[in-house]
Amino acid sequence: MSLVEVDAVHKTFPPRRRGGNPVHALRGVSLRIEEAETLAVIGESGSGKSTLGRAVLRLLDVDQGTVTFAGKDLGALSPQELRAQRATMQIVFQEPYESLNPRLSIGAIVAEPLEIHNPRLGTKEIRRQVLETLDRVGLPATVANRLPGELSGGQQQRVGIGRAIISRPRFMVLDEPTSSLDLSIRAQILALLAELQQEYGMAYLFVSHDMHTVEWVSDRIAVMYLGEVVETAPTQQLFSAPGHAYTQTLLSARLSADPRERHAYKAFAGDTSVTTAGFRPGAAGGQE
Repeated sequence: MSLVEVDAVHKTFPPRRRGGNPVHALRGVSLRIEEAETLAVIGESGSGKSTLGRAVLRLLDVDQGTVTFAGKDLGALSPQELRAQRATMQIVFQEPYESLNPRLSIGAIVAEPLEIHNPRLGTKEIRRQVLETLDRVGLPATVANRLPGELSGGQQQRVGIGRAIISRPRFMVLDEPTSSLDLSIRAQILALLAELQQEYGMAYLFVSHDMHTVEWVSDRIAVMYLGEVVETAPTQQLFSAPGHAYTQTLLSARLSADPRERHAYKAFAGDTSVTTAGFRPGAAGGQE
């Protein structure tokens, strides 16, 4: 049995405007994530990647289908059972500052999961674990008394990672965790995530639109187009021999690190069984 199993999941949102059409964000998505594995989910904005990440953690309730974590159907859990389960599955968001309470100190933010899931811990033990976690994510103890707005974007994302790992989860959703960061800081955060995965044995669902990043971080890749997973393959296999026309388009559109290298762009006409509007880059009809 896989650690995470997603079976035939559908999620539809109401129309964005009066008289509009409902948004079919997920259309029968199925996938598996193994222990200590990194499964990357790629696709354009609007393909449903972030919606999938939230559905896997039951931050969103799905309309149809099931999400199973460690053998438990998350949709069947009571609020109390789900609250207890959340210690083992966490998320790191795309925009670090927006995910941090600006009025709480960094120490209080990182301590919050412990206070929720381990209420019997004393104040001294919580502080010890907070400082240990800050050190593990590369932050000095002095930031514990500072506010999120006093930190850089990279430091804020380290705080978000620290908050996620302090409860020692088995699984984390990483929702574009480096897209808002400078390239040099991005590399540092990716290296940190790789170290933490090796140290704690966590599985990752890595949501991204950056082909270069997912090639480096992932074991397997699932490609999403308009709310559907159109292809899943081991990373090197997908890059060397993409099977779906949409995957081929994504790979042909990526920029090379070598300015002298050029890729021939391969257009994708779209799937008229999914949408009558056809394919237009950046204009897919699902939720990000």
